[in-house]
Amino acid sequence: MKTRFLLLPPILLTASLASAPARALETDQFYAWGKPIDDSSQYLNAWVQLQFEFTLDSISAGDSRDCESVVGKVQKRLQHSIYQPIELWILSSDLVDRIPRDPEADKDYRSNYLLAKTFTLDYGRLLQPSPTLQVNDIRFGSDKLAHFFSEGWWYYKHWKKNREELSEDALQHELFQFGVNLERWIQGTKMTGVFSPADLESNYQGFIFYRQLCHGEQPLLYRRAGRWHFSDSFDIGDYIQPEWDESWNPNVYSPMRWKNIRTTMAGYCPALDSDWVVQQRAHYAQQDTQTPTEKMILELVARGELPDPQDYDITSVCGQQL
Repeated sequence: MKTRFLLLPPILLTASLASAPARALETDQFYAWGKPIDDSSQYLNAWVQLQFEFTLDSISAGDSRDCESVVGKVQKRLQHSIYQPIELWILSSDLVDRIPRDPEADKDYRSNYLLAKTFTLDYGRLLQPSPTLQVNDIRFGSDKLAHFFSEGWWYYKHWKKNREELSEDALQHELFQFGVNLERWIQGTKMTGVFSPADLESNYQGFIFYRQLCHGEQPLLYRRAGRWHFSDSFDIGDYIQPEWDESWNPNVYSPMRWKNIRTTMAGYCPALDSDWVVQQRAHYAQQDTQTPTEKMILELVARGELPDPQDYDITSVCGQQL
């Protein structure tokens, strides 16, 4: 069935074209298979805590602003228009272990990652690919944290504006539509030929984070002795899932790019039987449950509005090689 484009509600379409970050970095977790990466939880958590500490310290004791006003202030340190602060910090930090780690390794990465051999004038190849990090034995591109703080913010803004008028299910569907259209247009298919369900997962988890700042039984922001504080209970690992790993949660690629990407991906088929990959995928399988985003992706596939991402999974590619 021919793929159709899903229409956005006018307010979200305006936001996506006029306000959403025009970032289109890609990543490749296959390249890091079998290579050791130290866990970065403590450094990522410290970075987030520092952004809140800096902002909250700038608010005078007794300031009457409410929680949402505080979130709006700290958000300016977490989310920018194009390249996101956390990803820029990761790329310049010696604290966060990653693959690749240094300029020489980065040169090899750019020459061999999945999009490296698509076609000569491919715009996606001009962009710096994101390195792979590790948190709680889950691997993901640094771009996922950019999505977490950036698109998560746009999701939250729409939720906050419409939560009194729409049901939770209707709101969740609109947020998903917004993310889908970003992936189809300025941040995905039209720019790099890649539609990333993993990006949508990190978008949604970012929304959960922003919502937890002021809402729920124990908000992450709280007021004590006239000052706002950020909870020590925050842990970035609470939001990171196996679905953030694009070697586990496959992308959909445009036909023009898929031919050569498929050839590059097939080069990893022998590694599927390695102890490291077998153990990693077993670990992911134990944690993997169907997320709201995965459910909606399946609905798009069922309606013929998106090719089945499983057709682009490495197990499908390698099975076709046999």
